[in-house]
This record gives sequence, C-alpha cells and structure tokens, in this order.
Amino acid sequence: MKIQYKIIYSLLGLAILFADVSCKKGFEELNAPYKDATVSTATPAGFFNNLARRATDDAYTLHTTLIMPKLNQQGVQNIVSLPYVNYITTYWQAYYQDLADYKQLLKLIDATSTPAAYTDVKSMATILIASKTLSMLDRYGSIPYSSAGIATDGIEKYRPTYDDEKSIYMSILADLATAVNSIGGAGQINIGNYESFLANDFDAWRKFGNALRLRYAVRLSAKAEMQALVTGIIQDVVTGNKPLPNNQNLTALQKSNFGNYPLIVVPQTDYNLRYWYSFREASVGNMRMSTNVWNQMSSTNADDGSGIFDPRCKIWFMPNNAGKWVPQPQNSAGSAPGSTGTAYPNQETPSAPNLPNGNVYAPFNFYMVRDFASFPYLIITEADVHFLKAEIYNRGLGGVAANPTMAKSEYDAGLKASVDFWYGYVNNGTTSFWPSTGVGGKPGALSTTDWNNFINTPAVMYNVADPATTNYQKIVKQAWLATIWQPLEAWAIVRRTGITPKDPAYSSPDVVNKLPYPNDEENNNNDNWKAAAGGADQTQQAAKKVYWMP
Repeated sequence: MKIQYKIIYSLLGLAILFADVSCKKGFEELNAPYKDATVSTATPAGFFNNLARRATDDAYTLHTTLIMPKLNQQGVQNIVSLPYVNYITTYWQAYYQDLADYKQLLKLIDATSTPAAYTDVKSMATILIASKTLSMLDRYGSIPYSSAGIATDGIEKYRPTYDDEKSIYMSILADLATAVNSIGGAGQINIGNYESFLANDFDAWRKFGNALRLRYAVRLSAKAEMQALVTGIIQDVVTGNKPLPNNQNLTALQKSNFGNYPLIVVPQTDYNLRYWYSFREASVGNMRMSTNVWNQMSSTNADDGSGIFDPRCKIWFMPNNAGKWVPQPQNSAGSAPGSTGTAYPNQETPSAPNLPNGNVYAPFNFYMVRDFASFPYLIITEADVHFLKAEIYNRGLGGVAANPTMAKSEYDAGLKASVDFWYGYVNNGTTSFWPSTGVGGKPGALSTTDWNNFINTPAVMYNVADPATTNYQKIVKQAWLATIWQPLEAWAIVRRTGITPKDPAYSSPDVVNKLPYPNDEENNNNDNWKAAAGGADQTQQAAKKVYWMP
C-alpha cells in the first residue's frame, strides 16, 4: 500500500471503480465528475454521492475475528484464532479517501458563484463525515484530522500530524450542531438522486445528526473537562426536544435506523457478499451463538428453546442441525473448522444451511447472514437513542434530573424499537432468502402475549422501585444486546461501561482497548506516528485506552 495521504491517486482510482457501478443504478451522469479522472472536473454532488455510498464500513472480517468473539463475547468463532492485525488497515484507508472527498467538496462549494445555495449539501456531508470521524476515534484514538485529506494542496501535506482526541471531539460536535441547525433552508440546490442516503428527507437528517450528538454526549459524560459540552448537547437535544428517531415507520426503516441499506443506497453488487464472506469462509470464521448471549435471552438451558423469552433470539440465531438450541461455550478456544460442523456452506449461492449431524452448536441465523443484498449496515438506530435517553434519565446526566419513570419509558421504548426493527426487517423488507416458515424462517407478527412475556421477564423489566444501579445494568445490557449487528458500537458499550455481560469461565488473552495504527503509518509518516504512538509496538498500542474510557 502506498502512503494513504496521497489521496489524489485514490480519487483517480475511484474513477474507474465507480464508472461502471453508477450505470447499473441508472444515474447516467452520476460519475461525470470522474470521467476525466481528475479532481478538477468533479462536482459537489458527485463527491457527496461517494460519501453517501460509503457511509458504513467494509471490513466486517475484523468483527468476526476479534470484536464479536473476543471483545464483545456476543459470538464464538469456531476456528483457530487469526491475527486481527491483518484487518486493521481497511478502515483507515477508506476513511482518508472519504475525508479527502469531503474537503474537496467544501472547496468546490466555496468556488461556486452561489455557495450559500449548497448549505444543505454541505450540512448532509458534514453529518456523514462526522459519523465516520467519530467512529475512527472509537477505533484508533488520536488520528490525523485537521491537516489530513489535503494532499492535493502539495507534497508537504502528505504526512499530516495527529490531532488530540479532545480537540477533534470539540470540533466535530460543534460542526454537527451547525449542520443540524442549518439544513432544510430556502433557495437550496437539490441534488436529486445523488442523495441516496436519506432521499433528501431533511427531518431524517436532523434526527441522524442529533442522534450522533446524543451518543457522544453520553460517551464523553465521564470526562470532567467535557462537562460543559456534554451538558450543552443534552440540554439542547433532550430538554430542548430536538428531532430524534421515534415511532419508526416499518416501511421506511432507514429513516429512523441510519446506515446503508444495500438495495436503497447502493447497487447490491457493491457489497460483494460482505457479511456472507465473513461468516462462511473457513479462513475467517464460522460463528456460533455464545453461551454469554444465550444466557441473556433464555431463562433455562432447555435445548428445545422453551426457555427463550427474547423474541429477537429466533431472528438472530437458529438451532443446530438436530433442531436443538445449544450455544457454544464462550470459554472454548475454538477448533479446526468442521470438527463441530459447518453452519454456512462455503459456496457463493447456497440456498440452505449445511445439514451434517456434526454441526452441534446453534449458529447465527443462516438466512440473516446470507441476505447480504438487503441486510442493513447500521450506524445508529432508534433503539440506540432510546437507551441513551434511558441512561440519561436513570443517571441524571447533563443537567437532567434523575427520573426513574422517564428512564423506564425510554428503556421500554428502546426494547420495542429493537424488536420492531428486526421483525419489520424480516417480515416487511425485501428479504428474498428468508423462507416463510421452518427453522430460521420468518417468525411472522409478534403476539401481544410474547411481547408482554418479554417486557415483564424479571431479567429484563425496568422496575422504578429498584436502585438506579440495578436498572442501569439492565439498560447497558439491553443496549449492548440491541447492537449485536453493530459490533463496533457494542465494543464501545463494553469499553465505556465495563458492566456488559461476560461468561465467567471465559477470559480473553487479548487486551484490545483500541486498534493499533496500520504499519504504513510507522513506515511512511514516522515522525507523526511516533509522536502519537510513542514508538510502541502494536500490542502496546492496543492496550492504550481511547479518550472516553474510564
């Protein structure tokens, strides 16, 4: 890999990549900015479309080799452990392409005769790059930001310095506030189909931006030096009743649960079997439901599933090939592929899960993993927001008085939003691979009885008479469970709270509080890398805590 800051070359390469894809989507002029393979011919709409199409990450392999099985303990990888450092560079490369696109977009807007008419475009792009930057801080800690992504300004810009985390948070959260308050004005240029993320729904964009602001206000709430910022955001968004995802429309899930929906945002071929590859490939993993998660969703170990009280269990997972609900022990060191059966055939177009009797552990639902064409890649959801508000009211954060009644209301709404999302996705979406009936198939509508059983299960129910600490543990547990298909967010909850469920028999040998920097940084940006990493090796870097960790 070349120095990633020579972003101009990345942009030229993207010209070739995107020229074919856009025609498939029917936007004939979508790639006009790249026809001549030169930044000088680009348009704001073209750059924005690239940001929207790459709104979520590509490297799900890291999730199945490190984050789900070891750090979150939400799954067990049924294979000999792989070195996760093989997969840490993809996020880094993709982000700096995006940051360069964003900064070029701002330059193009400033160079137009009517820059004020592009305020909506600028605001939407700012929300997208804020989401990406905040996610990078969660992964790597300090990163190059203010002086990065501007290699087109000259060779001296190829090796940018690393900004401290606090300054980036301050900058990004201020930019988000400006963006959500500026979007949707009069006299704006409409970029039409170039805006494929939320289809020019400015109310949805406000909700997306405010949801991110709230997430990071809570994330930063333990930092004494950030209390003024945290309080300002929570007062503005919660007390000020600013737009947030609520009462989701099951026919338009993406308007309240933000991320990339392959059949909406990009041609499905762009996703190229992302989830499917990560679960089926023998060299990557063969994921199983963990005992850790099973214990949070079933009241007994009955292998007929009679103890299951969480209605999401039968969407996220399926029984083994004998029809039994048998989780894989979280303390298992893993074994060679095939020794416990292979849940996912190593074929590109399988129509059913493998059936050998040796497949002894309950896997992640075959049909969910297989449905790469419409499975959403989520950034932040309505459920996430309700759980954040539940925590705010439960703990009394950001100048909001502790209020157990309001905390319970938001907590229950978070559970409902999570259940509704997954049932809505399966039953109302374009989930072509899911059978209508049978093991692992569509569950149909959730009955009132099943919902009441779930919400009133003692392990789940928020009781206003209980101590705040007891209810806080329930909020954290359910927020963590709800992000099982958002592994990076689940990892953030694990690191921030320290109280997510863990199998007592399992102790990970890895201490990974952040991702180490890619080797190219040490090789090609050595002085700045050394200032940020202190010359530490990758294991030592991974042990360092990110800014908001206690």
